[in-house]
Amino acid sequence: MPRERRFSEAEVLERLTDVFSRHGYASTSLALLQEATGLGKQSLYNTFGDKQAMYLQAIDCAVQRAAGTVAAVQSAKTGRAAIDVYFAAMIDACSSAVDVDKHCIVTSGLLEGIGDAPLAWALTSRWQATHEMLRAAVERGQRDGSVPNPTPSAELAEVLIALTSGLRVAAQAGRTRAQMERTVAIALGMLDIA
Repeated sequence: MPRERRFSEAEVLERLTDVFSRHGYASTSLALLQEATGLGKQSLYNTFGDKQAMYLQAIDCAVQRAAGTVAAVQSAKTGRAAIDVYFAAMIDACSSAVDVDKHCIVTSGLLEGIGDAPLAWALTSRWQATHEMLRAAVERGQRDGSVPNPTPSAELAEVLIALTSGLRVAAQAGRTRAQMERTVAIALGMLDIA
């Protein structure tokens, strides 16, 4: 008869997500995962599968963490307000006193250049979803007049997603909140160029 689990799968998945976000896929060892979760190898494998399966679930967990920001972006009154909401959340995360908040599993995974097809697809599709959210916000702003720049929305979204990744790197490099706010303000100024 199997033993009853005495841990919360959701809480353990949160810890797995933190480890993968902080260390990347290749540098995350089973020992790191065990240390972070307090579980043994067999419990981790029985519950979440192998390392690849754990990573895929961690990507989904990270996406769920961002659901509140996505909802706030989508409910903003204007396209420009949506972009401002998104970057305010980015600055909050990147300037957080909690180290793991400064990391992004998708950004770090893409920078790591993971060649495994299912993992690469999962990372790329999440990155593309963020790009699409930013593109839609720009397009909405162009329609409602809050983004006067007539450059195609996909091109402006490319700059915005590059800014997103840059903020993650800036956080790791020790940039202050004020420095990141200034960078965002300068970059978002491009949206006002008619």
